[in-house]
Amino acid sequence: MPLDPERAKFACNFFEKALKHTQDQWTGKPFLLAPWQEEAVSTVFGTVKDDGSLEIELVYLEVPKKAGKTELVAGVILLALHLDVNLGCQVYGAAAAQRQALSVYRAASTMVNLYPPLGQIFKILPSTYRIVKRSDPNSFYAAIAADGDLTDGVNPSVSVIDEAHRWKTRKQLENFDVLCNGGITRKQTLTICITTAGVQSESPLAWRLHEKTLRVQNGVVDDPTFYGRIYGAEPDDDWTLESTWIKANPSLRERGGFLDIAKIRQKYQASLSDPDSQRAFKRYFLNLWDEKAARVVDLAQWDRCDRPFEAQPLLKKAPEAELRTFPHDHLEKFFGRPCWAGVDLSMTNDLTAVVFVFANDDESYDLLPFFWLPEHDLKKKEMRLGVPLRRWAEEGWLELCSGSAIDYRDIKARLIWGAELFELREICLDPYESRQLSTQLIDDGYECVEILQGYAMLSEPCKKILELITTGKLHHGAHPVLRWHASCLSVKESNDRLMFSKPERQRDTARIDGLSATADAMARALLSLPEAAPRVDSW
Repeated sequence: MPLDPERAKFACNFFEKALKHTQDQWTGKPFLLAPWQEEAVSTVFGTVKDDGSLEIELVYLEVPKKAGKTELVAGVILLALHLDVNLGCQVYGAAAAQRQALSVYRAASTMVNLYPPLGQIFKILPSTYRIVKRSDPNSFYAAIAADGDLTDGVNPSVSVIDEAHRWKTRKQLENFDVLCNGGITRKQTLTICITTAGVQSESPLAWRLHEKTLRVQNGVVDDPTFYGRIYGAEPDDDWTLESTWIKANPSLRERGGFLDIAKIRQKYQASLSDPDSQRAFKRYFLNLWDEKAARVVDLAQWDRCDRPFEAQPLLKKAPEAELRTFPHDHLEKFFGRPCWAGVDLSMTNDLTAVVFVFANDDESYDLLPFFWLPEHDLKKKEMRLGVPLRRWAEEGWLELCSGSAIDYRDIKARLIWGAELFELREICLDPYESRQLSTQLIDDGYECVEILQGYAMLSEPCKKILELITTGKLHHGAHPVLRWHASCLSVKESNDRLMFSKPERQRDTARIDGLSATADAMARALLSLPEAAPRVDSW
């Protein structure tokens, strides 16, 4: 939806005319928005649907320390409470710790006290850490801690999540879901998360939203209800250069903000003699995540691999058919061709992939992927992974299995389907959790090969796949699920060997199943080359 300039202007004017700073030398001075703050405020509060409600429902802002997060959060809370004309509006300012939540509350209260007209609109209740509307005392802002007990009466209109990287415990994550989804009966809800970079293995909520932001920015998914911005350096930027500091910090004066670069320079000098301090400097002032697995696929290069064919979704299942299939003109590109099938099985309740890999005479490869996912809790999986699983299923890019588990009979049927249409040389499987399926296939006369998940068997195929992406020779036809996996791909290395790094499914939102299956198949496809090493024995 287009931006409503009047709504956007009102939101920005509320900050710059009604709000004043509350800290240090800026106390009492007008809240002049830095460019990044102005963009966020005008976009979030100025993008509306045809019925006048806000288009954006979830916001993620990731900025370095000292960017003005606390006062921005306080201002957004007051703006949201002021703008909502519905009776019983509930605005929650939540932080991982009560102390941080009260820091925002005190800033919001001070803003009200510094501008008398706001005192005519809002009433401060210090004993309960609330600010209420004088015109409707049931409309309020409450400061809460993420590890508290949220009652059944929580019905948020707006929730502001401060320092999301500190939301780590199960209780905190459950409360985030309550704040996000508790206002489902309301016409309009808004959740705003703001944070500095965290530690990937310890910050599941912020990392999930970080990954979602990157997917939206890279065009992996399209979500008009989401606004995400990440301000920071790149991992390969020279962290010692002031140009990198300016790039990473949107509130510096050099970028139209208020922060003096001398403050960053001071922190940099203090970090030089201590590796731990250097790591902290990079995280807090360059906004670089700790333990972040580097993504290895340039999506621009990936997108140049979409030819010479265009991927097609599966057709609806015909009444007499056992399996869904493709339009004939797409399928005929693969009829009778030699291929290898890579299989990446989930532990029944997550994504499973089968990829048929076809070699071409020009040393390029064509991919024909298939994906399955249990339908149970699909909405929850969509929210966690940040991709449109339901839409992909409806369009035919992945298949849903009824219930809460993958039915391996579907995987077996697809492999037999491939063997009937193509010259299927081998079925290549990770031995973990696959013996039941492989035993059945072997009994039926199909050639199955065990692909041990280590450097010895996967280093060469993984390197080959990355080379093929770089040279435009891994033809995938722009399959959206496979593109998502490419956007998540990272590697681990040992000496001169590498292999794809598999995400921890319980904690990570990344998925690479399609490329893991491709690597399994490629491990055998490369052995078919004239100069290949002797073949490994099959099962």
